[in-house]
Amino acid sequence: MNIFRQPLRADVHEALLALILQGDLAPGQRLRDTELAQRLGVSRTPVREALLRLEREGFITSQLHQGFSVKPLAEDEIRDLYPLVGLLECSALERMPAPPADQLARLEAAGQALHQADAGPVDRIELDQAWHRTLLAGCPNQHLLRILADLKQILFRYEYTFMQEAQWVEESTHEHEAIARALAGGRRPEAVTLLDRHWERTMQVILTTLFTQGMPS
Repeated sequence: MNIFRQPLRADVHEALLALILQGDLAPGQRLRDTELAQRLGVSRTPVREALLRLEREGFITSQLHQGFSVKPLAEDEIRDLYPLVGLLECSALERMPAPPADQLARLEAAGQALHQADAGPVDRIELDQAWHRTLLAGCPNQHLLRILADLKQILFRYEYTFMQEAQWVEESTHEHEAIARALAGGRRPEAVTLLDRHWERTMQVILTTLFTQGMPS
């Protein structure tokens, strides 16, 4: 993989993130900036900057005198973060004003985009996140929304596993539709319950895939 034009920091970050998500840089693998710079065809400086950003985002770790390595996939992290994301989204949904008709229309359109998408896991994640952002668009608590965005960044690697399977994506879109129908019908408590179940099921699917079926951790 080479970046043939003068790279921006974002270009190198995106390239390294893709290598991590696709498993080309495996969990636990040591990352040497000189080797990565040669692989991408860039200097060490943007690689170093990208590594520091990836560490802040939770994709890699660093230790004194040992450098960077890809953060291992962790069952505890899944069990800690997915319920927290679900709790925060449900809290936001409970407290926001009743969604107006145009928001419900955007929510339906976002759901259809994910349902109809013939896309790879990264694109599916972006479409799924767009649906959730639309769901909570009326939430007045911007601090809560920023925390959610940060937590979901950490979950990106685990969501990549989920979004590789068309069956799971289809089930997820059906759950989205049920949540939207409950909201449109004025049944907010039902929508909150369905949203909570949605995050619980997602967590269980990922746990089963990564830690029961023998995928690397």
